[in-house]
Amino acid sequence: MEASVVIILKRCESIPTAENYIGVDKGALTLARSGKRMLLAIGDFDSVEESDLSCIKEYSDAFIQLNTIKDDTDGEAAVMYAIGKGYQKIHLYGGLGGRVDHAMINLRLVSRFPETVYLHDENNFIYSLGEGIHSIGKRDYTYISFFTEDESIITLEGMKYPLTNQKLTNKDTYTTSNEILEEMGIVTVHTGKVTVIQSKDA
Repeated sequence: MEASVVIILKRCESIPTAENYIGVDKGALTLARSGKRMLLAIGDFDSVEESDLSCIKEYSDAFIQLNTIKDDTDGEAAVMYAIGKGYQKIHLYGGLGGRVDHAMINLRLVSRFPETVYLHDENNFIYSLGEGIHSIGKRDYTYISFFTEDESIITLEGMKYPLTNQKLTNKDTYTTSNEILEEMGIVTVHTGKVTVIQSKDA
């Protein structure tokens, strides 16, 4: 079984059940206040009161306080730590909404690490796929959309709008709001990689 970890980036309405957690900045405080033990609490903690740091440290096996002046976001530092520790499935919560620039960084992390970094919120599940044949479960989402940062060739089967060996570029928008017809759809990425967004209306 592939090792997985949940990274909480900020306050979440509900914390998913997991064996392994990493808390980032205020997300670490959210986990600590919920009584969730963390493998790591990491961040510059500029959004956390000094009095709350002791609570975070009490619930974390390791604590890393980053400099406020740095090239990477706290979330990116957490993802790189998890990859360095050998986690193959990294689930990010609290990475959408709020600051758009931070959301863009989290989307870049999804694209940078296909089938490794997954981004969740209440209405969206975002991940990327590399070359190969992929079975995609419908889950409880209504729509499925596909994007690429560069160029790719994809085939979509078992979907409302199927495609066969279709070239997709970063200028294309027609691959939004598709739907998986049954419980599973098949995505073949012939070349390149694609970012997948499974979504439902709020």
